[in-house]
Amino acid sequence: MKEILKLENVSKTYQAKNGEIEALKNINFSIKQGENISIIGPSGCGKSTLLSIIAGLEEKTSGKIYIENEEVNKMSDKIGYMLQKDSLLSWRTIYNNVMFGLEIQNKKNPESEFYTNELLKKYNLYEFKNKYPNQLSGGMRQRVALIRTLAIRPKILLLDEAFSALDYQTRLMVTYDIYKILKNEKITTLMVTHDISEAISMADKVIVLSSRPATIKSIYNIDFEMENPDPLSCRKSPKFSSYFDTLWKELDVHG
Repeated sequence: MKEILKLENVSKTYQAKNGEIEALKNINFSIKQGENISIIGPSGCGKSTLLSIIAGLEEKTSGKIYIENEEVNKMSDKIGYMLQKDSLLSWRTIYNNVMFGLEIQNKKNPESEFYTNELLKKYNLYEFKNKYPNQLSGGMRQRVALIRTLAIRPKILLLDEAFSALDYQTRLMVTYDIYKILKNEKITTLMVTHDISEAISMADKVIVLSSRPATIKSIYNIDFEMENPDPLSCRKSPKFSSYFDTLWKELDVHG
């Protein structure tokens, strides 16, 4: 698998009234095409800041970011970004919501419309295309938000606590659905979460950040030795509790 994303010594320092605040310090890692990576760390350590920098929404202070071996310093159409809230537009139908990103990027054409309709059909949302967001469940809304993001054909998907607004049962089902979609579509994913179980069950690797200024404490390979793993079956694996205990200690949650 080829390398699709690489960070070299990425740091971020904010200017505050009482001096500088160092948020990120010398972050180095790379992701290969098709990998799912989770990022965990103490609350407020800079996980979301890191995603914002990769997405080009926030400037880094130093370091370099490469996408497919090309250095990037601004927003890239190779990156899709999903936030905690689905941000669907209440006055637009589901179909018009999933077309929104294509419209903004001036990529709406017969080919992209066909591709998006195929995604809606493939993931059981086509029959709801003329409905409005308030007529859908929270889980379905997240799937719509994902299809909207995939419609622009990103090479990398960033998920920032994308499931945390859902109740526990819905969250389990949505992570299962979205994991399957991402694997089917071969989308490289970088996910920030505060949920250790979610991080383990969704990822090929888990990156653990330290408290601020965030550095990379460790990177764990996650392998449940299953032919076709999914988040629900991974949680039932005997290896799951071992991964959980290791990461719990790494986070040093009790300080």
